[in-house]
Amino acid sequence: MAQPAQVIPFPEVRVPQLEHGYTRVANELLEAITMAPFGRNEYKVLMVLIRKTYGFNKTSDQLALSQIQLRAGISKTQTSVAVAELVKMNVLLVGAGRYAREFSINKAYSKWDASLRVDLSVLSSENRNDEVPESGTHGSENRNSDVPESGTTKDNSKRQDQKTTPKETLSRSLRERFEIFWAGYPKRKSKKTAEKAFAKLNPDEQLFADLMAGLGRAKTSGQWANPQFIPHAASWLNAGGWMDEIQSAYTDAELAVIRGFNEVLGEHVGKVDETVFVEERAGAIRALITLGAEKRQNPEMWRDYFPWVKANVEFPPKASFDWLISPKGFSNVIGGQHNKADKR
Repeated sequence: MAQPAQVIPFPEVRVPQLEHGYTRVANELLEAITMAPFGRNEYKVLMVLIRKTYGFNKTSDQLALSQIQLRAGISKTQTSVAVAELVKMNVLLVGAGRYAREFSINKAYSKWDASLRVDLSVLSSENRNDEVPESGTHGSENRNSDVPESGTTKDNSKRQDQKTTPKETLSRSLRERFEIFWAGYPKRKSKKTAEKAFAKLNPDEQLFADLMAGLGRAKTSGQWANPQFIPHAASWLNAGGWMDEIQSAYTDAELAVIRGFNEVLGEHVGKVDETVFVEERAGAIRALITLGAEKRQNPEMWRDYFPWVKANVEFPPKASFDWLISPKGFSNVIGGQHNKADKR
């Protein structure tokens, strides 16, 4: 007697379905993105921003770098660099949000940096559909209703201003804001270039307040203590410098150097209070670590340096932690200028 056929169940393979959500992007914008020579990380970040805006029926969204990093699958540094480049190239528009920076895609791809501009006329029009698919469920993630053509109210007013005001010309109210910014900026060079960058940014009252607050933070940071490290105003504006995160605590690597010094030389020169953050000091510590890594292939060179100083150096009156790790102090000490008499 023949055995009945055995039915072997195969697990159902789940594949993405439109009813579970989709992202509506204009074909023309998508073609401009795919043809532009973005770097790998820039492209990944751009896709994340499209997903987090158009994928939620929004034209902009407030996002922390950590959120972008998680979805892009790249490091925090790579994310930060990619975002900065996209902003610089005018692909991403950035404003100050309530909780984080607010990002939107600049759909005017003809205004992107010249290195990214593409000629879409070489493509056929077969994918530029006359009909738009029915939208999904209203209010759910990716179950889109019509995506508004205009951005937020703030974006809308900004675009209207740009239609009536040449992008590189300052209106009266904008000029007043620029002059306040220019008077407060510590490196007042290339004013015309700075004016163009300011006009391009076209800050409203809220953004201008955020910009000036960011400038205030930058001016009091150790990063700008040395004038040579202060960027030109146009560069700072184009890079969104007012949104830079200002370090407010020592990193583990910086703390290790401070603690190593306190243990070996603290009783002789004076201990450093590790609870009081000094950005200029943090920068000098990073420079010392970098020096060890580049010149001696040992980023923890300080572990040998401090004991050597204790054994060989006659401390001058100006000796301190900051002096010992400064380029001048380090050079003098290593060069033997302060060696003990019996060590010369």
